[in-house]
Amino acid sequence: MAKTESHLDVLVLGEHPCAYFAAALIASSSNLRVLHTTIPDDSQGDRLVVLNPEFFKLHPLLEPLRRKLDLTAVYGLQFFSSDPAVRSEYRSKSTLAYVTSYKAVRAAVMKVAESQGVELVNPKMLQIRRLDEHGAEVTVGKSEVRPKVLVLGGLLPEPQQKMLGLPDAWGADVVHRYTYVKLSTAKCPDLGSRPVIPMSLNLKEMLCWGWLLPGPKTMQLAVEQPVESLGKIRPAELLAHWVDVLRSNDVLGVKGEISLESAESIDLPLAGALAHEGVANRTLLIGPAGGFYSACSEDIYPNCWSALYAADAVKKALKEQHLQDALHPYRHRWRTTLGAYLRGPQQNLRFLLPMVYRNQKMTTRLTESILIGKDVVR
Repeated sequence: MAKTESHLDVLVLGEHPCAYFAAALIASSSNLRVLHTTIPDDSQGDRLVVLNPEFFKLHPLLEPLRRKLDLTAVYGLQFFSSDPAVRSEYRSKSTLAYVTSYKAVRAAVMKVAESQGVELVNPKMLQIRRLDEHGAEVTVGKSEVRPKVLVLGGLLPEPQQKMLGLPDAWGADVVHRYTYVKLSTAKCPDLGSRPVIPMSLNLKEMLCWGWLLPGPKTMQLAVEQPVESLGKIRPAELLAHWVDVLRSNDVLGVKGEISLESAESIDLPLAGALAHEGVANRTLLIGPAGGFYSACSEDIYPNCWSALYAADAVKKALKEQHLQDALHPYRHRWRTTLGAYLRGPQQNLRFLLPMVYRNQKMTTRLTESILIGKDVVR
């Protein structure tokens, strides 16, 4: 990259797939200069993620990835409670979702951005130095860039967040801790050729969720809990309890230890966008920065959906005289569409939970809500 870049239109920050997708979208249908950069010390390890098939229909640039990614098709959910006698299942004849590697999706979308001519930078140092009515002044490695607008898909250091007008932290009501560990192939149970995902909605009689995700060449045990529950049960204890539930339901073998020592945790602002502005100073927030995880802990599809709207808003705003004002339609657009998807079934779950195990129609509706975002109440 040149030492000084004075005519940069858009700087996209973050290593989530949605950031690469946003950069690709802006570059693919405009003559704008787009630079993508990762944010030092803001990275996530690899894990298995549930992928809504609608992801591939978001934009023609993503459709070819269906053939390039290693995907495990899943056909429904199997709901377990702590009592082995209380369970329910919905199994579809067709694929409802896929399980794949987060890292693989990121690499694939990165290649999409490269194919659209986006310059990709992975600097050891990144600093937003100042912001004014003409744009931002940003140090990227050893170079200075002056973009007119930022698209933020990752977490910046606190002083830089304040410069953009972002809040210091997410509220405790939206942050959930997601803890996961991959199983060795020797420990992986056989879920059949048309697998469903074993799941719990109320681990330890709390609204803590558990999954056993069947992925390519491996499986992943995972639990999710509100951060407010950490004082009642630690993630390692919740994960061990989920193992016990799976064993009592004959999903995991009762013999042999399953090591949980390599478990990793990340904090996700589930449906955080609903409590977030989404538009900062010359900046649009997408993906993790905007809290575009669904309330069902879904990652890739809703985050990339936010990137689609942000890219469109940026291209239109750069044609207007008052750029900041022209960015605000972004919030209205996603709230009227993506907002309902982000809410998920949680707002009704305490009332619906007993019905899930007794009523097949409710089991079906909850499965479709969790995997493909349909409303539970119809």
